[in-house]
Amino acid sequence: MNKKISIMLAPPSFWSEPRDPEAWLRALAILAKSEKTTFSGYWSTWEQYLTKTISRRSTPGLFGLDTTTKPGKILGVGLLESTPDGKSWQLSEEAQLLLTIWRENDPQKTLEALAVHLLKKSVWLRLLLLHLAAGDWQISHWQQPIKVHSRPATWTEGRENACLGAWMTSNSTFFFPENKSNTTAFKSQKGHNIIIGTEHKLISLAPLKASLYLLDSLEWLRNGQLILPLHLAQEPDLAILSPVPGSPSAQLQTATSTHADMRGFSPVEPVMRTFAQYTAIASTLETANRFEKWMDELLGAALKKGAIELHAAEPGQARHGRGLFGDRQCKLINWSIHPEFDALFPAFKPVNYE
Repeated sequence: MNKKISIMLAPPSFWSEPRDPEAWLRALAILAKSEKTTFSGYWSTWEQYLTKTISRRSTPGLFGLDTTTKPGKILGVGLLESTPDGKSWQLSEEAQLLLTIWRENDPQKTLEALAVHLLKKSVWLRLLLLHLAAGDWQISHWQQPIKVHSRPATWTEGRENACLGAWMTSNSTFFFPENKSNTTAFKSQKGHNIIIGTEHKLISLAPLKASLYLLDSLEWLRNGQLILPLHLAQEPDLAILSPVPGSPSAQLQTATSTHADMRGFSPVEPVMRTFAQYTAIASTLETANRFEKWMDELLGAALKKGAIELHAAEPGQARHGRGLFGDRQCKLINWSIHPEFDALFPAFKPVNYE
């Protein structure tokens, strides 16, 4: 029986001057130098320490998962984390590492480290990049950074696992108070139905332009798409945001995004036929039942090895073709493709299906 896990998101919060990401580092440095090692809520932390450093609305973004609310609420990117008793906050290991890099006076390395942290831990930034990759959101201009074709209530629908990123694989056990020994269940979704919500019906995404400026300054954002350096694009939490260009996983991700609806669901047969075209093997799969056998065996192996992570499946229409493994109830799928798919794919060349 699936257990419903609800997670709330606070509105996006970043540094208020888009071209000054180091404002957050200056704030963390002040907190690190204070006599106290723990801090109360974000408003009081701002009032006591940060009024001359960052704006009030920039402060919540520094904080992580608030466990005092039911359901738990992700406030920001977790540079300040909840103490074990849940009553106060402390600098996280990631924050300490960022400060160490910053003190080495290497601005490029510092900004790259901050950007990677945001890509892994900012649910809002990940959600934006996932929608951009799918083509249903667009960057129009920097003052109003995206053009959205859906309502806030449906923004995360079908993308719950993907947009949560490193929150799924962190050491936090607060998502599963009934099963603290197995946080990996969150990533695999075994027995869990994840629901992401917000307390606000109208949410401005304008604060996200700060993180977009940071990515743009590093030349990681091109034509509205995230293009990461190879060593970063292969990291599991980042692969879905920036697959390696030309690799099988990138081609399958492109095929999936091409056919995706606004909820993030794609018809599995058209996706796999497009993927076969991208990899120049479509013509060898045209006769008899080669395509069906190839698709079933490739996807079966990928799902078994975790190279593809299936989040949800739904029935579709006749035009959606064959379902996953011929199941009519699984014609539409929502999945994540991981770099491990690249090593697995060569074993399923069409020569094996003659």
